[in-house]
Amino acid sequence: MFPTKLSDVTVAEILALFEADVSEGLDLEFKRSLPAKNGADPWMAGGRIGDEAKDHLTREIIAFANTDGGTLIVGVDEDPANKRAIAPVRPIPKCKEAANNLYQSIGQRIEPRLPVFECEGVVTEADGTSGVIIMRTLSSYLAPHRHTQDRHCYVRRNDASEPMSMAEIQEKTRRITNSMRDINDAFAESANRFHNWIPADHQATHPVRGVQSIYRENKVGGNAWIGAWALRLSMIPLARIAANGLLRGNKIKFLEFPILRGSGRQGLLQNLELQTVRTWQQRLRSIERTFEGAQFAGTDRLTAEGQLERFVFTAYPEEKKPRHMFISVNELMWNISSLMWFAHVIRSNLSRPSQPFAFEVELVHSHTLYLEPYAGLAPRGGQVVSSHRVLFPRYELGAIDEFDEVLTTVDHDLWNSAGYQPDWVLSIDWPPVP
Repeated sequence: MFPTKLSDVTVAEILALFEADVSEGLDLEFKRSLPAKNGADPWMAGGRIGDEAKDHLTREIIAFANTDGGTLIVGVDEDPANKRAIAPVRPIPKCKEAANNLYQSIGQRIEPRLPVFECEGVVTEADGTSGVIIMRTLSSYLAPHRHTQDRHCYVRRNDASEPMSMAEIQEKTRRITNSMRDINDAFAESANRFHNWIPADHQATHPVRGVQSIYRENKVGGNAWIGAWALRLSMIPLARIAANGLLRGNKIKFLEFPILRGSGRQGLLQNLELQTVRTWQQRLRSIERTFEGAQFAGTDRLTAEGQLERFVFTAYPEEKKPRHMFISVNELMWNISSLMWFAHVIRSNLSRPSQPFAFEVELVHSHTLYLEPYAGLAPRGGQVVSSHRVLFPRYELGAIDEFDEVLTTVDHDLWNSAGYQPDWVLSIDWPPVP
């Protein structure tokens, strides 16, 4: 319905609902006004929002979360015959204040708490305060959710929200459990693809699965040492998401390699060496592209289920085995932050800009890695990653205003693996979605 956060929705987007003849359905509900048993809700006359409105709207949001997610708009009427939105807007007084009130009240009426729930007021009237209230939630990986007041779980059936039967609750619980197992399996399959993708002569299976150094004849007849490091980034939606449409035509062209700037410790994140070797090409229920630089090769992969991967392999040739290999933290964090950005672009183009992703980072290397710090004042001493495989703690990628926090956590985990605890913060001015 809306490709941005609800706080960024404009009056023009609201009015476009009428021009586009948008109608209610499984993932969309219109309410002419705040629900009330008798007459109008007290808020419409300057009072407080009544419990009937809070309870009724809570049921609608629970039903969306227990089904496929959806959007609810208060202040828009629908045609009883075809369920299409009917102009004009039916403004709610002090809509932003009402939205904040409902956000708190609805959140407290749902257990377990929703992973994603937005509730915003959009001013549409000349008085500067009246307008519509928009709510949105996604299919929840914590479902089934229930109403704390009547103890019912609700589900969306066509354009109605109805109580779930015990059999439906049990089936939903089973599906969510299976979904979590499927996510774990998907990460394991990604790790297998990653290992098999690494050049065969650099693949290592002992003492851990990863990469190994090799010796290769040099120009003068001796043996040159070639070390290597490789990076796997895997992102998987925590709830069902259909990205099939993005795999067709030219829609995927918006995934360009970004230059990321910001006021944080990372400074400028970019990779000017990149060259696309093969543009996006169809694979089985996925698309892939490959790219390379002076000493590295990489591949990106997007599946029909919205899973996103990046594999990077870097060769490290030396005349003889060095004390340490060197790895640029800036390069690592560029790969991580750019894939985070790709995930946001993908979900925004699917009108799910707050869709949570599980995020896994794996770094394997044939030799000890000396971390080359960001530009500016460097940490004292040399930070060296000795382990040949670092599987970072799994992260959850939420709304874009949480990206800096996630990126800072990943960065600190990297430095922790080298025995150092940084105190800086990473902060990026994330560009608008194309």
